[in-house]
Amino acid sequence: MLSRNSLLLVVAYLSLMPDHFNAAQQSKLTGSGCAPRGALPTNIRVTAIPSPYYAEGTQSFFGDLLEALKGKTGINYTVTSRPDLGYGSPDANGSFEGSLIGELVNGHADLAGADLTITAERSAVVDFLVPYAQYQLQILANAFFGLDEDTQYLIQDTADFTFLKNSKNATLSAIAANVELGRRSGSIVEDDVAGCAKVMMGNYAYVAESMFPERAIVANPQKLVRAGGTLGIFFLALAVQQDSPLRGILNHALVQLAEDGLIQDLLAKYNVLT
Repeated sequence: MLSRNSLLLVVAYLSLMPDHFNAAQQSKLTGSGCAPRGALPTNIRVTAIPSPYYAEGTQSFFGDLLEALKGKTGINYTVTSRPDLGYGSPDANGSFEGSLIGELVNGHADLAGADLTITAERSAVVDFLVPYAQYQLQILANAFFGLDEDTQYLIQDTADFTFLKNSKNATLSAIAANVELGRRSGSIVEDDVAGCAKVMMGNYAYVAESMFPERAIVANPQKLVRAGGTLGIFFLALAVQQDSPLRGILNHALVQLAEDGLIQDLLAKYNVLT
């Protein structure tokens, strides 16, 4: 979850954005019906992916967060659940088709409601809002084997894997190469449960987002360990279309909710990143 230092970083991040404005400016904007780069919608079209953060038809982190944002902004929203979509990585042609990012790029959604990692590739085509959480990338290893030259690394095919592949760091790029070589033997896993199960079987190491390694180690004492240091620190955020008039008012609302302690409470309530 966001610490005090992280919250200060978020505020600094917001202050650098061109649509940053104070409460008085927000009042003028909403009262006059005018907004930079187009009028504010009366209903926000939200596209979401079922995940630990969102579950259709039941309470969830994003469901509560959207209600809180509605309370701060007065703007209604409609959520469409799209389990068929990916989060968003460009294909060989640079297209984000078939993903949450693609829905924003194509104008089919106003807001992507998911645990999206902020990346340079995504930031080039959409605008991220201020982060609501952060996580570290860590290695979960078999306690008996540790890490050696025969270790097979495992990872989910997400933005985290893209980070490793694009990294200029020799250690990180070597981990990515190891995963690529092991694709046929199942180095790309479906989820945390599958990654952990494989590590328990032998000389495997699962590259995972915190706090999963800690939970797995507690559940399997003396069988699993964290190996190596932190591979990277990343931020999770909602995203809107580029130059969206929603960016300023939603960012202001998110910072208010963070200052109120609501975002931290929701992360704890739904046991995500805690």
